[in-house]
Amino acid sequence: MLDRITSYQACLDAPKRWAVATIVSVRGSSPSPVGTSMAISADFEIIGSLSGGCVESSVAASAQDAISAGTIRRESFGPDGTPFGQAGLGVALTCGGEIEVLIQPLVTADLEPLRELATRDSRAPAQLTRRLTDDSGTRLLVHEQRDAAPRLILSGVHDFSVHLAQLALQAGWRVHMVEIRPAFGTGARIPAGADLNLGHPASIIRELLEGPVSSWTGVVVMTHHPDLDVPVLDCALTWADSESQLDLTGQAPQQVQRASPDDDGAGRFIGAMGSRTSAARRDAALRSLGHSAAARARVVSPLGLDLGAETPAEAAVSMFAQLIAAKNASATAAPLARSRGPINAARPRSLSIIREMAV
Repeated sequence: MLDRITSYQACLDAPKRWAVATIVSVRGSSPSPVGTSMAISADFEIIGSLSGGCVESSVAASAQDAISAGTIRRESFGPDGTPFGQAGLGVALTCGGEIEVLIQPLVTADLEPLRELATRDSRAPAQLTRRLTDDSGTRLLVHEQRDAAPRLILSGVHDFSVHLAQLALQAGWRVHMVEIRPAFGTGARIPAGADLNLGHPASIIRELLEGPVSSWTGVVVMTHHPDLDVPVLDCALTWADSESQLDLTGQAPQQVQRASPDDDGAGRFIGAMGSRTSAARRDAALRSLGHSAAARARVVSPLGLDLGAETPAEAAVSMFAQLIAAKNASATAAPLARSRGPINAARPRSLSIIREMAV
């Protein structure tokens, strides 16, 4: 429920009309992770989804019954339409895995904690514990946790960085855009939801990087001016070295340096858009400032995967794809059709946020 809680404010105002279905357990391959939710109204208005279309209709129909009866239900879906491998017929989960879905009419929920969570920034960390009883009389404990959203700091406002910011925002990331030129750094030029900062990039980014790192953070230079981009990279390298932290570089898996155990899972990434000539120039400047070869190797430049991008929008997709790979620290960025193993390798193959409690 935490994944879309801010979208459920109207539902919370009319609890008799709405139910929320949440994936509480997965086994094997699943279309969406544990915690994914979907709201369904008594007249079939739907917010969100649980899969690629395999189970939504069945869950929505069950939600109608749950709303009418005012009771909580659990539904299971497997690859052959059987509930977690048991005999029977039902909706098949075509990805080959198994999921368990908890359907809770909001009339049965403790609404005050939900309303409070619904007003928070959806990118901030949060926790939710639900204690409830299903229609079979089984007492259940459901605990959900939402980590802080990844953070992306972009130095420079122009078409490339705007498209990159839009992609990151759509993915639920926090985005800070930094620009020294007031004519370019205007609210009308940046996407809604991005934080605009006017001033010298190195000074502003140094302030943005102060304090503990609570989530994966990427600093990306989008400018092509030595007097702007080199100071930003100098600042970012100093930040990355501040706690002797290894960061995610987006290199091949055998070369990826993972965050240290003391880092609480928050990685630090440094990248720069531009040509190989620009990358070499920046590297030489950083070397003259005293940064070691190992430190300079942290700067991923030119940033992006080779997609043959021709437009700013396509180039942004190329860059964001590498940022995602770096954040996940386990991706090869190879075509899925030519790779082996789980598609969502970073996602646990078996996980549950629900447990039954003794009466």
